[in-house]
Amino acid sequence: MLDRISWNLTRKADRFREADVIVLSLGKSGRTWLRVMLHQALSRELGIPFDPIRLEPGASGAPRIVYSHELATHLRQAPLGSQLVGKSILPSSIAREKRLVVLARDPRDVVVSSYHHKTERSKKTSIAMAEFVRHPRFGIEGLVRVLNRWRVRFADHPRCHWVRYEDLKRDADRELARLFAAIEVPVGPEAIRGAVEFARFDRMKAAEASGDHADMRLRPGDPARPDSFKVRRGQVGGYRDELDPASVAWLDAAVARLDPAYGYGPGAGAELARPVGPTLSA
Repeated sequence: MLDRISWNLTRKADRFREADVIVLSLGKSGRTWLRVMLHQALSRELGIPFDPIRLEPGASGAPRIVYSHELATHLRQAPLGSQLVGKSILPSSIAREKRLVVLARDPRDVVVSSYHHKTERSKKTSIAMAEFVRHPRFGIEGLVRVLNRWRVRFADHPRCHWVRYEDLKRDADRELARLFAAIEVPVGPEAIRGAVEFARFDRMKAAEASGDHADMRLRPGDPARPDSFKVRRGQVGGYRDELDPASVAWLDAAVARLDPAYGYGPGAGAELARPVGPTLSA
């Protein structure tokens, strides 16, 4: 099965090989927000230039962080030829040696945000939202499949840290401190506090609206259309406001098949289960 491919026969594997830390997430899981906070905290702590997309460690002691949608890109976007050579895959042989971070978000919110991205930003589709969330490739089932596969692959990884978007929204200072401890990078509370304040939702939204970012990935598809913004709503559970009851029930049924460690399905705990280890004790 294509989701079992564990090799990467392309030069893209060098990107993973050169990393100190690899952050995996589904698209539309808050990765840009997390990335800005991480880079801003490291900039403040280590006195290096801030860039929301690229972090150039140099001799500063900052980790080389690689961000990837990995299996999600592999299954949901890559053509068959790219899938067979594992172009987007983090090989198992490399993953074992790296510090990993898996960022999760409720896939019901992810699929709705993904719909707006593909209809308002990338213009990859024009189908209705109710059809999109049921789509065999782009819908909720594919997202659950990827998250479940990551749990199978990395739940026992000794240096994999699991963090949820919802926990970051609840207490970003605490979750960032945990993350830095897990990846073994000492960053003080003042740098973390400043980074969280810097990356406040309203500030990131305003920066995108004003065109402050040079990188086109951080600009709206159409400034006149709020749903075309990279920083769109940022709500927890917002999917219920945008879908009909039958579609909500479809999403809820799909999430019931998600590994309960994520904490999104029926009877799941309030916090994502984390492996116990010396780097996760903070």
